[in-house]
Formats: sequence, C-alpha cells, structure tokens
Amino acid sequence: MSKYFYSPSLHTFLVEGIHPKRPGDCVVVSYQDYSYLLAKQSQGYQIVFDAEAKQPVARLAPGTSKPEQLKALYLQKSGEINAACEAAIIGGFWSAALGSPHQYPSKLDDQLNLTGVILQGFDSPYGCRDADGVKELRPHTAKQLRQVSEDFTTYKMELLQRANQLKQLLDQALADGDLNALEVVTWESLQS
Repeated sequence: MSKYFYSPSLHTFLVEGIHPKRPGDCVVVSYQDYSYLLAKQSQGYQIVFDAEAKQPVARLAPGTSKPEQLKALYLQKSGEINAACEAAIIGGFWSAALGSPHQYPSKLDDQLNLTGVILQGFDSPYGCRDADGVKELRPHTAKQLRQVSEDFTTYKMELLQRANQLKQLLDQALADGDLNALEVVTWESLQS
C-alpha cells in the first residue's frame, strides 16, 4: 500500500512510488485523510496546511459567498450522516431470539449469510456473541433465525428513519439559509 504525503511548500499531495523525490517539509497523511481531503476539495474547499496541527486541512476559500458556504456545509453534513448511518447498520445489533440478548454481526456479508440461512428454512448454527462477548456458533431454530432477521430489519429501519429526520433538518436549514442550524445537525442530534 502506498504512503501519502502533503507538502506545505508545494501545496499538494505526493504519493510514494510516484513521487520518489519529495521536499523535506512533507508530512505523512493517512489514506482516509487523503481521500477525505480530496473529496472536500471537489466540494469547493481549499486544502491548506495547519501549522499548529501539522496536517493539511480543508477550509472554505476566503470570500466564499453564503450560498456556497451553505451548499458546502450541507454536502459535508449529508455525507457525515450517511457515513454514521452506514457504520451503525454494519456495526452489529442485538436480538433476544435465543431467549436472552445476543449480539449479531451485520456487515453486508453477514446480512447475506443470514438471508441465505433463512431461505433454507432449516434449523442451523449461527454465529453471535453472548452478553459476556463470547462469540460462537449457537444452534438456532428456523423460527429463531427469522426473529433475528426481523430484529435486524427493525434496527436498520430505525437507523434509516433517524438519518432521514436529520436530512430533513438539513434540508430545512438549507432552505432557510441558516448556517448555524446546519452546523448543529449531527448523527448524535437525535437520540434513538
């Protein structure tokens, strides 16, 4: 995997292997930060070097009009809500299908595996963690597996509804031209 750098003197990113000669002022940037900053740049932000943090950051260009600020912040907040919702969906969920709460994985592969097991219609061992965090394949009846799926569907729908409520707040703040109202909308704004 390549290493990524930012050069304050060149005001640009450099990639190991592509740019073998780099200025001495280069700082290492994680792939996640590199991707995030490029996405922000495509939204109209400037990438500048924060000398205090010793890292590149995305900032609105000086003189950016209020409509441009609103649009940029709206896009940023929408992206943050989408990412938080997705992380919550694939972060696992709890179901009491076995009679007591157990935590089940919910990454996309896990969702597909659960669907496949349910479609077979048979009793089957299925992986989950107990309240102490012990993970193992535990026997499930076909009915218990359907309950796990129903619990996941309920959990996922609650998260999607939460994201939708937050996006409606963003839409209203954008329509009202209210930067402050946009600023305060976060995934944590609405407690589930």
